[in-house]
Amino acid sequence: MNKEAWKIALSAFFADLGYQGAIALLPLLLVIALKLPAYIYGIIEAFNYGGGALMGLLGGYIADKYGRKKAAVAGNSLISLMSFTALANSPLLSPLLFMAGWWSRNFRTPARRAMLVEVTSEAERKKAFGILHALDIGGGVGSIAIMALLLWAGYSFAFAYLTTLPFFVISTLLLVFVNAGERRSGGALRPPSFKISALALASALFGFTYYSFGFPILSIFLHTGSDVTSVLAYGLYLAVSALVGLAVGLAKSTGYRTLAFAGYLVASFASLLFGLGGPLALYLAASALMGASIGVVETLEPYIVASLSREEEIGVSMGALTAGRSLGLFASNILMGFLFSIGEIYAYIYAFAAALVAALVVLVVVAR
Repeated sequence: MNKEAWKIALSAFFADLGYQGAIALLPLLLVIALKLPAYIYGIIEAFNYGGGALMGLLGGYIADKYGRKKAAVAGNSLISLMSFTALANSPLLSPLLFMAGWWSRNFRTPARRAMLVEVTSEAERKKAFGILHALDIGGGVGSIAIMALLLWAGYSFAFAYLTTLPFFVISTLLLVFVNAGERRSGGALRPPSFKISALALASALFGFTYYSFGFPILSIFLHTGSDVTSVLAYGLYLAVSALVGLAVGLAKSTGYRTLAFAGYLVASFASLLFGLGGPLALYLAASALMGASIGVVETLEPYIVASLSREEEIGVSMGALTAGRSLGLFASNILMGFLFSIGEIYAYIYAFAAALVAALVVLVVVAR
């Protein structure tokens, strides 16, 4: 990979070094510290992801129309609003601050992916997306380690969230210095093609099962009583995801079937394991399986979209992909929240079934 691609990947590393820890602490902050019920947490996460769908579409359009670098830098800089989530210490303002940061993250994602396509050749693109995901999630692993140490040392949620701010600043500065993303489409933008729309639909269906990992964090906390163990399980999920994403990016032959079977299908069985529950080892195995599936999905989905898109409309196509996932997550987190309140098993069985449907869409519609 060239130095411009490395700047983009390192920007992703520092961004996740900030917000993955913020994600892990959110269910503990809202449900355990602020005493909100699980179904309210589910609704909050639904609006995080549902609003993110619109922001993903908007970000992709603006990236192609007015410049990808401008969209990426603007969105990335506003992710820092997450850093003040716990400082507010409010059941209303805390989730709103987190939501604003998360929406900004979705706004910049299509532009950042389009910039990576711009600075790489087709031959090295899958490898580049694999390295991007590995560094992205590798930063998340580091973030989880930092948060676990801070919780273990007895620091407050407010202090833990504020430690993320410098990482967001570094991430944004790296994007500022990327020599790419200045080109504009120069004409009317067409809607995504049928195959890209079908893949966005599959991603939406996968979003129905790719619920916030906050629910497994809550499950593990309820069964172990340890916030540190719950957060470390998220770290395992991220570590496996990073390694698998790198392996998929380096593999010579991967495509639709890999996405369907190793991505969506594996996620369905991971959800089933979370629902069965039991000893900690079973939860850890489920976390690792879910991480493996996400490593496959997050590497192959943007790579396939890039291969199906015209260069000048990659931002719009990536925006459709981001929006599809976010719309699925909107419905998923509402349903997961209510089902989780009734019984954990019902929430995870639903997620198991939704992932099976996503795999079928890829095999029957997209891969044809």
